[in-house]
Amino acid sequence: MIEDLYVTNKISECDDGKPRSRSFDTVDKLIVHRIGESLGSTGAQIAEAFRDTSRWAAGSYTQGQMPYHFLIRECGTVDQCLTLGDHAPHARRWNASGLAVAVIGDFRSIAPTPEQWDALKSFCGLWTLYGLKVYGHDELPGGSKDPSKACPGRMLNMNSLRIEAAAVAAELARDAVRLAGVSFQRG
Repeated sequence: MIEDLYVTNKISECDDGKPRSRSFDTVDKLIVHRIGESLGSTGAQIAEAFRDTSRWAAGSYTQGQMPYHFLIRECGTVDQCLTLGDHAPHARRWNASGLAVAVIGDFRSIAPTPEQWDALKSFCGLWTLYGLKVYGHDELPGGSKDPSKACPGRMLNMNSLRIEAAAVAAELARDAVRLAGVSFQRG
């Protein structure tokens, strides 16, 4: 479970260096997105695709900026693409208070790979323990110009994800209690 989760720092490959800072103290939610595999299979490839600002290109909607702090690949690898203090353009009115994680795939018609699901539930469990609430992009009013947007999509069940993430968070909290030396048994 959580032992298999590792976040790889890819910030230098993904961040365009433009200052878009915010205080991480304002962040209270983790927002789950889907991203099509046509844009790439790694954080660096997807960041490059978002640099293209020509008409209808991915970057034309984000002014050439990478919109996701984290990306979960099909193999379950997690790339960190932006710093936590980066104000990423991913969910319109929720950008300042949201941390963005994108999962590669079209979850309107296919389910995440088992590796993606395991990584996502562990990742969400960490942030749940931290105190963030987990939302799908389309669960947030005003999160998109398109009111019929399906993101992350029905095949990535957000209710199941929140339940499994809560179980991961509880396991992490139990481990922390044990590490602190608290005993559940008499002497």
